[in-house]
Amino acid sequence: MQTNIALLAKRAIGEALKGNWDSAIQLNTQILEKNPDNLDAKLRLGRAYMQTKQFVKAKKMFKEALHLDPINQVAHKNIDLINSNKLDLNSSIINPGILIKEPGTTSEIAMQLTGRGMTGDKFTSGEILSLKIKKKSVDVFKVKGTNEILIGTITNAEIVSKLNKASDLKASIIASVIKCMDKSVDILLKSSLPVFRSEKQDIRPYIKKGSLDEPEIESEELELGV
Repeated sequence: MQTNIALLAKRAIGEALKGNWDSAIQLNTQILEKNPDNLDAKLRLGRAYMQTKQFVKAKKMFKEALHLDPINQVAHKNIDLINSNKLDLNSSIINPGILIKEPGTTSEIAMQLTGRGMTGDKFTSGEILSLKIKKKSVDVFKVKGTNEILIGTITNAEIVSKLNKASDLKASIIASVIKCMDKSVDILLKSSLPVFRSEKQDIRPYIKKGSLDEPEIESEELELGV
């Protein structure tokens, strides 16, 4: 059963990375049918519910996660986020910049818009960008129909190194717009494998006595869930 759960988790992560939230909900639900105490699946399912604006279900799932791990910061922060006024209920996309991000699998970078005629008002939050990863830099493109328009280049040595590592490991990488200024854009980089620098938790995670440990794919990629 553990193998089946690991495969379902891998598929669920992949669907979330591609923004296929309905599929992610189905896959994580299948995991919980097999193992109702799967903490990572509950966190992923809660986030998928948030992305599809099913906030009541999301809150319920995060509360169930807290029943398993009472000090889980992801569940606490997402419940606080749902209770706050930071979610735009009229938007078709939940701004990825305000969601709790996963240590090791996500990173943010501010990039200057150097492409001809490119200004911040040409982008929307959540818009997917295309990357061309090179050895010492990463070109970033705006996707317009079947065309890709160069908008700028990431030259931060650490980020470039991590993206090259992700590429070498055949990880899925998604870049999306968080917010824009006149001549710059904040970009969220999301990898299916933990290649970025992680922030350590101040408190050692609580593990409920008798809970089942999950395969390494769960704990390694989903310290905070996808």
